[in-house]
Amino acid sequence: MARSSEDLAALLMAGDEYTETVEFEFLNERFAIKIRPLTETELIDVARSQKIGAGMLKTIANKVDFTKKFESKEEEIAAQEVAMKAVLEEGNSIDVGDLNYQDHMQNRAYCMAGIVDENLRALVPKFRYGLTDLIAKRIKTISEVPPAVVANFFGVSQDTRSS
Repeated sequence: MARSSEDLAALLMAGDEYTETVEFEFLNERFAIKIRPLTETELIDVARSQKIGAGMLKTIANKVDFTKKFESKEEEIAAQEVAMKAVLEEGNSIDVGDLNYQDHMQNRAYCMAGIVDENLRALVPKFRYGLTDLIAKRIKTISEVPPAVVANFFGVSQDTRSS
């Protein structure tokens, strides 16, 4: 029997209330702050900050068959190498500085959404010495938990869930 919309609402509300304390060392001191997982909408907003040039995508698309299913990890790695060679051989360049900037801005967005303390959240743009990356890494982890782990956390057994 399918569970009710009230059951779904209760699960979602419990997810909204979930926080965890992450401890880390920063400048030879131990700190503990509360973080929370991002919602789907927040994850999409963070993902929107990832950018790759249209020219680079076109070059890769012309060299790699994206309809093919990989039968092994080795095949997948080989296809990735073909894509990278396509980018580099066609005279294109990869702006590592821009990639680092995009990665930092994405980590900053994770922190802005996932740090519970609003005073600390307001200070995210002032973070330095790798603090943004350190905190964002844990927020990413708890935000992108596999569905089976979430189901187990909420005590939902496999046979009570329907597809």
